[in-house]
Amino acid sequence: MFRLGTKLAFKPVGISRYLPVGISRYLPGIGAVRTLSEKKQDDPRGGAVSAGEDAISAKPVVKLKYQKAYSKVTMKEAEKRLGFRFRTFEQSAMSVEQMLEEAKPEASQGLGDAEVQSLKERIFLNIIDVISSEGYPIDSDEDFKEAKVNDLVIFTILPIVTAFRNSTKKNVWLEREKEIISVDHETGGFQEFVVIDWIGDFDHKFVFVVEAKKTSVGKAKRQCLLALKDMYEYNGGGVVYGFVTTGSEWQMVRLDKNGFAQTIAFYVVSQVMRTDKEKWMKDYSIIIDCVHTALKHGGMIAGEV
Repeated sequence: MFRLGTKLAFKPVGISRYLPVGISRYLPGIGAVRTLSEKKQDDPRGGAVSAGEDAISAKPVVKLKYQKAYSKVTMKEAEKRLGFRFRTFEQSAMSVEQMLEEAKPEASQGLGDAEVQSLKERIFLNIIDVISSEGYPIDSDEDFKEAKVNDLVIFTILPIVTAFRNSTKKNVWLEREKEIISVDHETGGFQEFVVIDWIGDFDHKFVFVVEAKKTSVGKAKRQCLLALKDMYEYNGGGVVYGFVTTGSEWQMVRLDKNGFAQTIAFYVVSQVMRTDKEKWMKDYSIIIDCVHTALKHGGMIAGEV
């Protein structure tokens, strides 16, 4: 396990929102909106200001929502922020089955076995449709763009989120291009796939995030870990999950009070899956179990069910 190198007792992060119409003269976190005559009072040089100029409000001084986007954080900066070296982190991984087993002691509402099996059948057909129309996700294919990786992701996780919400009545939603901002406003960015559990009309908890890259799981992982740290601190602890994927290769990551943990890489897409459904159901469909586990336990604080 890898513990964060920063204290966990943070104030909640904020999700950016549009400013309402009719803003006040002082905006917390943005600054005062002052007229030129007000600025004149602070100007030691003095000087006359015409009535026309006085009627014109100066532009507000807008502070950045965060200092650096996840995609711009260097490896050295990420290691300092997370509190460990990636080289050391990559030397430790558990089997997918172990991560799923470790989530079981905390009972939580979820889908039944028959529902999970039905999802596996459906998602198998979804993946077949994608690779039949867009091709197999492989980096050597110059025509296989990141948008196609996103297609594989959405056709894999969306049916699970929808079935989970309909069955459990939990208010979980998959949000695209969701902006996450750290509590200290140091890091942030838009994540393509974020699942959120809405509590009431205005409060929410982060459940899991998916970072998809065309090239390699390793390049996606840095951004995923940074986002997980900010999600965890926003939730006030508990557990959050992340997935990194190239479309075919996946890894599952968890962050809880014990720190970060990751699974070994596993595959969801096979070149022979169109002719060997039985093998896919046995060896590759575990992604459905992973996403289901993240939905059941992600965003939970100890003691919650």
